[in-house]
Amino acid sequence: MWLADPVFLRKSPPVRTQFILLLMLAWVALPLLFDLPLSVGAAFAVLWIVRAALLFTNVKKLPLWALVLLLVATAVWIYFRIGTIIGRDASVALLMLMIVLKAFEGETLRDWQILLLAQLILMGGGLLFNQSMWMAPWLIVALFCLISSLGLLAGIKPAIALRQGAMILLLSFPLTVILFMVVPRKATPLWGIPQPQQSAITGLSDTLDPGTISNLIPSNVLAFNVTFDNNVIPRNADLYWRVMVMGSNRGGQWHAVKEQYTDEDTLQLPDRAVLSKRSDSKLVGYQLIIQDDHGRIPALDQPLPDSQSDLQRRVGNVVRVNKSREGLRRVHLYSQLVPNLRQQMDQALLNYYTQLPAGLNPETRRLAQQLAKESGSSEEFIRHIMAYFRKGGFQYTLTPKRSHASVNKTDFFLFNSQEGFCEDYADAMVWLARAVGVPARIVIGYQGGEYHPDGKFWQIRSKDAHAWTEIWIAEKGIWQRVDPTSAVASVRVQNGVENALPAEQRAGLSSSYPLIQKYLDNGQFYWQQWVVNYDTGSQNSILDWFKLKDMPRPILLLIIAIVIMLTALPLVIWLHRQGKVQTQPLIDGINLLKQAVIEAEASELSAIGPLELQAILAEHGLLNDNLAALLAQYIEWQYGAECMPNRWVQRAWYRKMKQAVRHL
Repeated sequence: MWLADPVFLRKSPPVRTQFILLLMLAWVALPLLFDLPLSVGAAFAVLWIVRAALLFTNVKKLPLWALVLLLVATAVWIYFRIGTIIGRDASVALLMLMIVLKAFEGETLRDWQILLLAQLILMGGGLLFNQSMWMAPWLIVALFCLISSLGLLAGIKPAIALRQGAMILLLSFPLTVILFMVVPRKATPLWGIPQPQQSAITGLSDTLDPGTISNLIPSNVLAFNVTFDNNVIPRNADLYWRVMVMGSNRGGQWHAVKEQYTDEDTLQLPDRAVLSKRSDSKLVGYQLIIQDDHGRIPALDQPLPDSQSDLQRRVGNVVRVNKSREGLRRVHLYSQLVPNLRQQMDQALLNYYTQLPAGLNPETRRLAQQLAKESGSSEEFIRHIMAYFRKGGFQYTLTPKRSHASVNKTDFFLFNSQEGFCEDYADAMVWLARAVGVPARIVIGYQGGEYHPDGKFWQIRSKDAHAWTEIWIAEKGIWQRVDPTSAVASVRVQNGVENALPAEQRAGLSSSYPLIQKYLDNGQFYWQQWVVNYDTGSQNSILDWFKLKDMPRPILLLIIAIVIMLTALPLVIWLHRQGKVQTQPLIDGINLLKQAVIEAEASELSAIGPLELQAILAEHGLLNDNLAALLAQYIEWQYGAECMPNRWVQRAWYRKMKQAVRHL
């Protein structure tokens, strides 16, 4: 043993405790390794492994100059890797690497306490990237490890520290729920931050080639949840969720129309009270919970944004939010479930929606001329095209034959392969219409969805991605929705894509464990509805459910304060009892003195008696009158007195010893 730095917080925790804290750091950083660039995760892993290896060597910490050099190199590397050191991605990446660098100087108890605090901040960074239901167990485990680690750093045995951590977490849960419910909320969820312009979430591209959407279909990833007002259950065939409109074709590839101005609004937003009393099933209100994707909001035909929202209708009757932000968004809309859209069409729009690239698909053009000659109107022309698809031996498949040698892809589809997916039929439909001067466009979005009767909500997934067309009916002055896929696979529109595909192509479209999937779907919906998207509206709904919404504010605040105190009471009582059970003022005081002046293992410290400790202090000139009196009192109580003083006297002695150690 030898004389130590006379500050308890400069004592180094056991190697086992340090390694446990590093394992906790790895757990806290785990979600970020999947969301940050791969190179950032690799850098973190390398630094973590090196730091863990150093624990079992004689290298206690890196020198300051080495840490500063590593920090500067890390910041420069992140700047060149991500392009900035501000913003969500760069800031969280830099924070994560700075924390693991902080572990390299972790030698004293204070260093590791600071590292724990930094990990608590890093947990919030993980939630900025991902707010899925699966983050809840990760967060609970991380908090449990954090609380238990504080006990380990305090010198508590691991088994006791784990038990205390679990008990604190359990007793804190009711208080956490109450505080989550009653703390004043913003109008938007907590996790709304500006979205990077290079990111895309839904997978729908603003260009369309054959195979674009069919590549999305095998994915069962959730796109958004929907609940309809007044428990309306629309038909699956009426659910056409429009996201983008494709208007121009360059070299055989379709491109989304520019959305810089708003379509002429021909309908007025209905009042909620009036809507709730109407029986007109064609006008519905609904609420979406969706991951923000550059402000793109899937909406049913004829969308009418809620007057209280920041939504706009844009060109092509699509809905966009004014300010795109990262994370889930709750959106309320109204729509008329009608397959047509009235619009004022001028010559510029007519030219735009009839243009085609020159020289491509000559056979398709000839077929269009032939069908047009047999038609007396635009609607009859559409019927002839649909009949051609229906009677021409066409097939609906995810894996159609493709022509890589010819640029005339639509010709190959119509006259050679005659098999394709929704984008193939939509592309051919618009080519046939425009070839004879009939304005037409492709609409990209989702069709249908899965209804969950238990929770009365719909889930729309990537497999529901779809493409259809709108044809201009000049005689009526409307865009008419025409879904050419329905001519060859009507079951796709009525019952979903998995029922329209051959059995061998349905893999991955449905779960192998439907009962488990049902509970997971319900859990995901309620997690998004009541946790991630818990905002002012949700808070008001809960207050209304408890009949508290219209209560005078002073009384409401009083009730909330009483509920908070009642839910906090079990935790306070338990902590108070733990303090009584574990606190031994005399033993704690003498151990505090030992740890402050002697550096040795716990077993060696426990073997040092008060007289030996007094001799060590005297030998090094540290035994002043105050310490001598405190040690004499300790010896008398422990070895001379017939009975120990009461706990109040012992605690007073402990406070004096603590003050004496601080003045060493």
